Amino acid sequence: MEDFMTILSKLVTTLASGAFLTAAGPAFAEWPERPVTLIAVAGAGGGSDYTMRLLAREMEEATGQSFNVVNQAQGGGIVGYTTYSTSAPDGYTLGQLSPFAQFKLLGQADFTRDSFTPIAQFNADPSAVHVASDSELKSLNDIIDALKADPSSLKISCGGTCSASWDIPFVSLMLDEGIDVTKLNLIPAQGSAAGLQELVSGGMDVVLCSIPETDSLASAGLVKTVGVLSSERLEKYPYVPTVKEKTGKDVTGGTWRGLAGPAGMDPALVAEIEAVAKEAFNAERFQEGMKERGFGAVWLGTAEFTAFTKQHEEQTQRVMSALGTAEKAAN
Repeated sequence: MEDFMTILSKLVTTLASGAFLTAAGPAFAEWPERPVTLIAVAGAGGGSDYTMRLLAREMEEATGQSFNVVNQAQGGGIVGYTTYSTSAPDGYTLGQLSPFAQFKLLGQADFTRDSFTPIAQFNADPSAVHVASDSELKSLNDIIDALKADPSSLKISCGGTCSASWDIPFVSLMLDEGIDVTKLNLIPAQGSAAGLQELVSGGMDVVLCSIPETDSLASAGLVKTVGVLSSERLEKYPYVPTVKEKTGKDVTGGTWRGLAGPAGMDPALVAEIEAVAKEAFNAERFQEGMKERGFGAVWLGTAEFTAFTKQHEEQTQRVMSALGTAEKAAN
């Protein structure tokens, strides 16, 4: 039988080992212990704002903590990306990650996929082409004919930053139509909501953004969608023809939205946040909210989303090089 001193010695060793393991573990406590800030890189009222707030609501429900959405659309979202990519990697300032590769290619910012820690993608939507209901442009072919006659004749809102998710597929279609895309009058906006207001007021001829972002104005009879850049008609908008139906050219593309943090986040912390985001994504209210407004609920976990951002950079580089946009910005 072991004597008292032997047992005591073993107990001290065990406790010391436990303390060491605790000290060697993650430097953060269980997340989140306090309110979290989520940066939306677009203005209030648009698709980014809506979907981020849906996600935030369910993350609050899952954790019991506040998730405060802050809109930072300045510079086409550059301000928002800068805010959270330069924050402490502790999980308390996160943000929306959407198409970003164009900024570096245009010389506007130095963001690469290494500037962020991708956590999860929760949305993907095709781009679409919208006009005012009282416009003389009644169809996608009317727009193409006008641009063939004079490529600079129409004021086209990019629905955010130009040379990005909404306008790149549209410009690709114009290339296929033989239009001199270097003369297109592409105009950036502080998000899709701002571009659509310009459209309704007569300041724009065409707006490029997703269809759900036009719902309220379309219901009011102010905006009409003349084509969607997807392979098939969307379930919620079966009356909107695809580009292929109207032109015979199968050009698709659009945007995606995900949750990310600054570079250098602890993988264990990222896994915690991913788990909360997935619970929020799977929540019935989130799914119903996305479906109600016609937004595509698409999930990619951390590993898949990280790989996707690499593909995004490669694809954007290829398209912009073909258009000569990146070369022009460098000169």
